[in-house]
Amino acid sequence: MADLLGADAPLPAGHGYVLRLSEVALREADGFALVALAARAETSGTTLILIGDFSRRKQDLVGHVVEHRRAPAVEVFRAQLRHQLRGQCVGWCMGTCDGRCVERYVDEDCVAHPLLSAYLASEPRPGEVVAIVATIARTVPKGGALAERLEQFLPLQLRERAAEILDVRGGSEEVDAFPHDEVRAFRLSCAVLAGQPVTAIHQAAQRLARFDFPEPASTSAPFRGSVLDALLGATLGQAVTRLNDARVPGGCRIEFSAGAEPLRSALLDVAWTEWWSPKQLLDWLADLIRGDLPTVRQAAAGAIGWSATRDVQSALDTVRELARERRAGVRQAAAIVLIAMAMQPALRTRIRTELDQWAAGSAAHPRDTVARAYSLGLAQLWPEAALVQLRQVAQARMQRWNNSVARGLVEVYRNGHAASVVPALVDWTASVDPEVQLHAARTLRVLADRWAEPPREHWPELLHLVDQRTIELADLAVLWATALSLPKTAYRSWRTLGFWLDRADQQPAVASHCLQLVRHVIAGQPALRHRLDHQLHHVWRPVMPHNDLLDDVQRLIDEETR
Repeated sequence: MADLLGADAPLPAGHGYVLRLSEVALREADGFALVALAARAETSGTTLILIGDFSRRKQDLVGHVVEHRRAPAVEVFRAQLRHQLRGQCVGWCMGTCDGRCVERYVDEDCVAHPLLSAYLASEPRPGEVVAIVATIARTVPKGGALAERLEQFLPLQLRERAAEILDVRGGSEEVDAFPHDEVRAFRLSCAVLAGQPVTAIHQAAQRLARFDFPEPASTSAPFRGSVLDALLGATLGQAVTRLNDARVPGGCRIEFSAGAEPLRSALLDVAWTEWWSPKQLLDWLADLIRGDLPTVRQAAAGAIGWSATRDVQSALDTVRELARERRAGVRQAAAIVLIAMAMQPALRTRIRTELDQWAAGSAAHPRDTVARAYSLGLAQLWPEAALVQLRQVAQARMQRWNNSVARGLVEVYRNGHAASVVPALVDWTASVDPEVQLHAARTLRVLADRWAEPPREHWPELLHLVDQRTIELADLAVLWATALSLPKTAYRSWRTLGFWLDRADQQPAVASHCLQLVRHVIAGQPALRHRLDHQLHHVWRPVMPHNDLLDDVQRLIDEETR
């Protein structure tokens, strides 16, 4: 640009120049220089196009800046692959090939392929699209061969992009204001804490870098605008969305776009292998879990679990420490780590062994963590083991004040194992441990609040299962008798039984099952019969004066009294 401004000879008319300006050149090119350059080009009859990042100078150059809008990745892919395959026959055409086979291959075999479709939806950069086109065009694979090629190539390309993001380079005034270790920590924190406020990401990055970032001028909106752009960098900035949210500290959250989610795990993978040791990353993530923000704890726990294959023993050591913490929120996060690890087939045996040891051990907090893991979804994987281990956990006195065991049992039941859960709970009611009986009663109380799916929505789900012969009425009666008798569950259980009777009125089939259940519950139980009589006269009749089913309940009481 200086050469064009300083040349004495006029510029040749009818010619044009395209100049790509670096950020340094853009800073040095003030408005006066641009005006002088435009005047010189106009006088000479020359066309001059300047290419650069003018986004921060739009107000100065209104009417003169043309914003480049990149073509969608799928269109770049189509155009490039058509260009690479022009003149070729890829469909074994009979006779003369008219080129339609190329169109079919591009649209039906490639663009419609699930792996490639998801990849293009993530809007990769044009250079990355060109690279995958070149790979496909070399051999024109189809079906399984194409899937195999994509499964090999796409993860490598994603890892290269992640490596580029964490390999911080200088060049902008804003990013050069921060040490590269700080910028790298910020970018990794974005991947781990996607969806969190920028302030939480900033604080997490501080912990990883182990020294403070300079605070921005306005503490109410840190790292916005050009500073946040520089910290993210062009590649990561393209993959994330900044959402203004007045409900969160700082008013801004960072989320990965749906197609860019795989980049998060790739960034964590590169961080493990190239920039930090496993101990550094695990200590950092454990530190985040011990923080005060539940959403940050959950995100950090997931990061430990899904990346545990990098160093299984260190990850297990970390989760053991978290499981011993007194704070329930930290143990909840430890349970999330266990679930994430157990979802990976290579780690299942290790996790199963660990849970067996914790459940059978005497330490209260690890046992509570086992119950939390099953209640959060691990019961779907090992329902039989859940019933055994949850009973071991239920014996702990600490569980008197927690509902983790009941939630774990409900999770087993909810995933299609009612036929196993109900008989197991009946066995629990006969335990010599009062804590085990209490958890059986608590679980019944929770299950009694569930209702069958339409068209039988007027049926309590447990009675519906009795009607379907999935569980036995006698077993259900034992559980009800326990829940109605124990002081800690009696109040809510009697209220729920009353609600069943209220809903069953005018429903003959449901009413019949309810009466059979009540008959089994009070049979040979004078104390329960007296309590039922009290409940009937002093609670239910005043509330449900027109419920005809209560007369039948009264007859059952009278029959049992004789």
